[in-house]
Amino acid sequence: MFSSVFLAAYLLQATYIDLFNDGHRLLDQGNIKEAEVALKESASLNPGYAPALKGLGEAYVKLKRLPEAIEAYQRAIEINPKDIQARGRLAELYSWAGNHDKAIVTYRDVLELDPRNPVLKTGLATVLRWSHRYDEAERLFKEVLALEPENNEALKGLAKTYSMAGDLTSSVAVFEKAVSIYKEDYELHKELGTVLAWQKDFKKAIIELGRSIELSPNYAEAHRTKGDVYLWMKSYQQAIEAYKKATDIEPNNLENHLLLARVYKHTGDNHLAEESVKAALRIDPAAGGALELLRELRGGSGYLFINRVGDGVELTAFVFVFVLLFFTYRSRRRMLMRRHRIYFYFINFVLPALVFITFLSFLGRTSLTEWLDINLVEDIAEAILFFALGTSLMALLWTERRSHDFLNLRILAIGAHPDDIELGCGAFIMKAKDSGAKIYGLTMTKGEKGTEKAGKREDELKKAARFMELDGVWINDFPDTRLSDSVSGMKDVIEEKLKETGATLVLTHTPIDIHSDHQAVFEATKVAGRNVSVLCYEDVSTPREFVPNYFVDVAGYIEDKMKLVSFHKTQGEKNYMDPEVIKGRAAHRGIQGGVQYAEAFRVYKLLK
Repeated sequence: MFSSVFLAAYLLQATYIDLFNDGHRLLDQGNIKEAEVALKESASLNPGYAPALKGLGEAYVKLKRLPEAIEAYQRAIEINPKDIQARGRLAELYSWAGNHDKAIVTYRDVLELDPRNPVLKTGLATVLRWSHRYDEAERLFKEVLALEPENNEALKGLAKTYSMAGDLTSSVAVFEKAVSIYKEDYELHKELGTVLAWQKDFKKAIIELGRSIELSPNYAEAHRTKGDVYLWMKSYQQAIEAYKKATDIEPNNLENHLLLARVYKHTGDNHLAEESVKAALRIDPAAGGALELLRELRGGSGYLFINRVGDGVELTAFVFVFVLLFFTYRSRRRMLMRRHRIYFYFINFVLPALVFITFLSFLGRTSLTEWLDINLVEDIAEAILFFALGTSLMALLWTERRSHDFLNLRILAIGAHPDDIELGCGAFIMKAKDSGAKIYGLTMTKGEKGTEKAGKREDELKKAARFMELDGVWINDFPDTRLSDSVSGMKDVIEEKLKETGATLVLTHTPIDIHSDHQAVFEATKVAGRNVSVLCYEDVSTPREFVPNYFVDVAGYIEDKMKLVSFHKTQGEKNYMDPEVIKGRAAHRGIQGGVQYAEAFRVYKLLK
């Protein structure tokens, strides 16, 4: 009886080990589907056999099924928690799946078991770079290089970190050092060529990309990058040749066909451009970029009709603006020329030149296309036209000196309750809005604990938002006075709104506010806003220990702020809503900032 049980166990072991060996052999041969079947069966026969699970995970990686690969590695680690290689691989898979936070935590956990492991440190540094935490990534890469000065992955990672952080000079220096050591590494040459192109050193970039291609003729990325560089150099024929090579190597890469189509379109060869787009659509019939480009190339009667209407409207607009400018300058030319001599030259030389160039641009659409670059003429005419229009408006509105400090910014202001944003940074928001910024408001509660009138505070906030001309406002229903229990939920909401609005600057509460709701909002913002700039504003619950280091001059907006706060009538009996208190605080901060009135902030994080 005992011998038969032993024999059965032996045969079972031999079976799952044989299956495991077969699976690995099939993986090495590239028969991924068959390898998956063998490894899955091996793991099912012995669920505690970690190598089979790890092999299955690798099969899933090659099949681009990352969630299943992650699950397989998690099961392998449950069996052997001290398997450093498996835990490092799991961290890497998390990063590939886009779960950077989990990848970072996993890397740090396994580094506690093996603190000097260069592969783990390099992996963690890479994820930190992807998360835009460049300082931390740089430090880790340098730690690896201190122990192994010629570590290829660390050199490559440090150079990429520098380039992503905008330090192209340092990036080139590190890449050149790596290339001098690893002369046969075609990827290094390609990366060096890319950064040189970003520096606009196109000749050296082409040389490095050529070396990469010499080392690996079928490296499609090098051909594609070479095409990009030639396109930036406006060497269109050479760009076409490079993109063609990339397409020949990767015929199923949709991006290659679209890049080629756009260059053909740029050179005016719409037929070849359309053929390239069709090739892209054969790969993905629903590709939005390809369909849009095809519509542009084909036009159609409706498209042509719209173009003709557009040309007529454009011509009418030119004539109208010319007439407007002529009479405007005629009536004000003496006053303008007294202010600056440049207006004399503008009236007597620039405007006549504008008329002549515009006439050429419209005439050239038919009779001059043989010898004149009409696109260039039109671009020059439009540039001068807009300059003239801007100058005339400046003359008419000379006294309106509008600030442009926050032009093109996208700002997300976050508050725990209705009235927090208005009290903390309302004047700054209105100034930024007038400067051309896009502003969005996000309030976490409806402030139900602050009034007996249900829904009233929500209506007040909406009126205030309209007064500030916010581009969007959202009012959440997290429980008032209990936001400390909702930090995770608030983080998710903030991340969603940052992605939706594209905001790069967040205004929020300070971490030292007395009110626990304010502290909770800061904690959620701190995590969600890890890739954006964050300024902390002061409000009624900010203690004296708050030390501002960023002041915004709001002298022209203090009366508007008091009007703004007055919308919150349910809070009117509270002392901090008194207009004199609001003005007094702004005056105090103005003294610190060297202006009449200011709103004060503490820089938590400022990204450039």
